[in-house]
Formats: sequence, C-alpha cells, structure tokens
Amino acid sequence: MKTEVDFRLLDVSLEIDALEDHYELIGKQISHLSHAEKAAFDEYEKKENLTPEDPKWHFARQECDRRVEFLLPRFFWGSFIVSLYAVLETSVTEIASLIQKSQKQGIAINDLRGDFLERAKKYYKNVLKFELCSDDNAWQHIKILADVRHAIAHANGRLDMLYENRKKRIKALEKQNLGISLDFNYILLDSYFAKETFSKVRSLLLSLIERYKEWDTKKKSV
Repeated sequence: MKTEVDFRLLDVSLEIDALEDHYELIGKQISHLSHAEKAAFDEYEKKENLTPEDPKWHFARQECDRRVEFLLPRFFWGSFIVSLYAVLETSVTEIASLIQKSQKQGIAINDLRGDFLERAKKYYKNVLKFELCSDDNAWQHIKILADVRHAIAHANGRLDMLYENRKKRIKALEKQNLGISLDFNYILLDSYFAKETFSKVRSLLLSLIERYKEWDTKKKSV
C-alpha cells in the first residue's frame, strides 16, 4: 500500500519536533551539570578539609549555587526561548507569504508597521482574512514570550538595559507565577515557563499548518 507524504510546510513541522527534543535534552543536561557541580564541591570540601565555619567553604558553596541555580537555567532556558520565538516568527511569516501569493495580495506582512506579533495579527485578520490564533489565553502567553525573548536577545536578559515600559512588564510577570524571576538584575526562566510556552507555540503552529493545508487543498480543488 502506497502512502502519500504531504511535504507542505514539512520544515516547520520538523522544527517543532526538534524543539521538543531540544527541551528534553536541556532538562537532562541541566540535571547532569548540576550534579557535576555539586560533586565537584563535595570533592573540594573533602580535599581541603573545609567546614561551614571556613570562609573558603562559603565562597566555594556560593560559587557552586550560583552556577546551579542561576547560570545554568539562565543560559540554557534563555537560548531555548530565543530559538522557540525564531521558529514561531519564521513559520507565521512563511505561511502568511504562501497565502499572500495564492490570493495574489499586493501587501506583504512586512509592509505593516509595529512589532511582529501586532503586524501578524493585523495582517492575517485584515489582509488575508485568515485566523491566526483564536485562543486569547495562548496569544497573551505568546506576547509574554515576545517580551522575554526581546530582553534576552537584545539585552542579554539584563533588566537595567531595557526600555522602561518593557522593564515594567517584565517586573509584573515575576508576580504571576509563570516561571519567570529576577535575580541579580537578570531575567531567570525555569523549565515550567519553557514547557508552557513551547506548548502554546506548538498548538498555534500545528493548528495554523493544518488549517492552511485544508484551505490550500480546497482552493486548488475549485
């Protein structure tokens, strides 16, 4: 029995799968490196015969905790969020371009002004007449993703390097138990935020892909 493979937007689907694998690998890598850091501290403690009363013990302990609780999640989950947003933006743009060409629209998504999510929402609704995201809760979470990604990609996650309005939004997010915290003036993300955000982006893109394919098939059959 011959099975037909639908190659439309296959790259986007593969990228979503790769992001899921990436999420799992990051969790394992953080766990592995955290255990290694703690083992190195224990070895140093024994070798130097240190106790909590020793200043050297406190310095080594603080350095270990800093790596495990701050540096590892900051860089690993931060890079994941940047990649996740990149897949979202390029996928939404690619699908918009496909619909634009099929409809022979003269206006492209990049012809509109504003930040990407604002442009995308307007373009899909007003130009393409095609639903981008019907889940308001998911869309609000994706707007949070955009804010966090911007802060990481353009300011290395440093709160003091953000414009005041974005800084206020980030500070407000810390109080919402989303897995976003502020530590030493840096934005710190945890696995919960990464997982929930990936879930929202995945659902949006899979729905968009499926609806585009149905629309495209129907249009070609007319």
